[in-house]
Amino acid sequence: MAYDFGSQTLGIANPFKKEGLFRAVGGGLVLALAIYAVAGVPDLFAENKVRGYTLLGVAFVLIVSGIKHCAVGILQLMRFFVGRTVPTSLAYNHSVSEQDAAQAEKKSLLYSKESLHAMLMGRRNTTFEEPRGWLARLVHSVLPKLTFLPFPLRHLSQEIIAMAVTFLVALLAFAIVYFLVSNGLAGEVAKVLVMPLLSILLLVYLIANWGSTAKGIHNEGNSQLAKASSLSLGVIIGLAIVVPLGAGVFLDELVGRDIDKVQAWANTFPLFSAWANLALLLVCVIAVMALIMPLLYKRMGQVTPKTEVSEFRANMQESVHPNEIFINIENIVLANRRYREVPNRIYADFDPRLKEQAEGKGSFEGELLIETQPTLTDGVTLPEKKKMALTAVAQVALVAAAILFYVGGLQLAEVLDLVIRQGVNTDAQVNTAITMGNNLIWLIFAWLTVRGAANVMNKASHMFWGEMTFSSLLMFMKTEGTYTESRVSTGMAIHDSTRSENVVVRSSITPWIITSRINTSIFATSGMNNLESPRFIMGMNKNDAELGEIVTEIKAFLRGRETIASITNEADLANAGTIHQVNQQTRSHNDAPQSKITLEQEEDAAGFLRNNADKEDENKS
Repeated sequence: MAYDFGSQTLGIANPFKKEGLFRAVGGGLVLALAIYAVAGVPDLFAENKVRGYTLLGVAFVLIVSGIKHCAVGILQLMRFFVGRTVPTSLAYNHSVSEQDAAQAEKKSLLYSKESLHAMLMGRRNTTFEEPRGWLARLVHSVLPKLTFLPFPLRHLSQEIIAMAVTFLVALLAFAIVYFLVSNGLAGEVAKVLVMPLLSILLLVYLIANWGSTAKGIHNEGNSQLAKASSLSLGVIIGLAIVVPLGAGVFLDELVGRDIDKVQAWANTFPLFSAWANLALLLVCVIAVMALIMPLLYKRMGQVTPKTEVSEFRANMQESVHPNEIFINIENIVLANRRYREVPNRIYADFDPRLKEQAEGKGSFEGELLIETQPTLTDGVTLPEKKKMALTAVAQVALVAAAILFYVGGLQLAEVLDLVIRQGVNTDAQVNTAITMGNNLIWLIFAWLTVRGAANVMNKASHMFWGEMTFSSLLMFMKTEGTYTESRVSTGMAIHDSTRSENVVVRSSITPWIITSRINTSIFATSGMNNLESPRFIMGMNKNDAELGEIVTEIKAFLRGRETIASITNEADLANAGTIHQVNQQTRSHNDAPQSKITLEQEEDAAGFLRNNADKEDENKS
């Protein structure tokens, strides 16, 4: 959406300054680590080119990561450009003056004019959708108020809790495998090889799930509720029973006769153990939930899931043209409710439809759906210390992940140096290579685990910092009725010097007005599209006083209308007086014998002449 500058600002400040400061510091620390790594490259090149090239690659990745993270933090510290057309509309805005903004925000619209109309008429909120999937239903059953949060926060809670449930189910599956293998149900070879192998597979699965959890948390384009199913959990438990048994049978057939050699090889060379990485993953999951869930609980405590509206229905008999009713409501009554003179958002234009019938009669109807400019409110107030703690721990995790990546790079350089330069020819060298490989695998999994935790906390903190709430008037008006035209004439006497003929339209008006003061929520981001994400309706509140003012203004307009045309200009009024005086003088100086005819006779004569003139016109036609 373009930056539509106006001297009357909307009072929306940058909500990301504190988060940006933390991120800039975190990115700076990663960049400092990268510079430290680069500083040691020349000495390593002189000693060992393999280690030098490896460390150079590690330093390059750290430099890119540090600059990127630092740039994001600095961007959040910059000016928050907000024009007069933000935030995003609820449905397509048909206002003629706002078509550029309407086209720009078209992809971010969450509702349609039909759904908004249904929400007002049916007193319901379609934002609060039913959870999808077995696991999602479980989460929403444990946390009932979660249903009344915006989609991004519901996705966040589903992803975090789903990760915790997946971790527990995976451990249960591993316990089943351990029971089957330790009791010999999977064969003798499985006791030696299957457990280490399956522990690695379990770790890979959980870390992959951990990474997908971080990717699933975002606030861009969240216009639909995500599904959280338990199908994968059932598959895990099923595979925990089938795979060990099948693998045991296969291994017994393959190397069953060489079981002693396999046992001796396992005792000679150290096998990788995933328990340390699983413990680290458990600590990260607990830390993430301990920092995010209190903020979610606090946010759930502030929900206001009301679906209340104010309504006015009546029948009025007024002398007014139907078109003037629509014009007055849209151009005066509702224009008076603009916030800082920002045009109202028209979701359904009046487009009055007049159906003319015979003898000056007809009917009319029209509908209007409009929202005033949303005003920023303090509807959501999360503890700032908790948000800062979440952001700070996220940066600590980011720096820790960078350190693990750097140490892993050093370990990789050692392994490559051993394999390429020294060679692996003896059992001792093989043992050393396997040990170094195990350490490298541990560092890689640890880096992925901590980096995933940092990503989850960074995205969650950005979501908590960026939520903004607005308040606005949402109004639906349906007007139907009939009208009849009649003529009213004044100044028809023979001595009247001025005459006024008027066509009076008598309308029977049946308005149906439904209004609600709605609370909406939007998740801001940094950059050009800072307030272009979908806006969610979180509450609908009665506003009887506001509706009463609207009805009073409409009635005042109808009561104050003039049906007979008059002279309001002083010069025209003086001219009419002069003509009247001339007519009086003419009658007073008339010397004809008929000058003493009475006033009643003169009026009868004037009526006779006028009737004859009308008959002559009819004969000519």
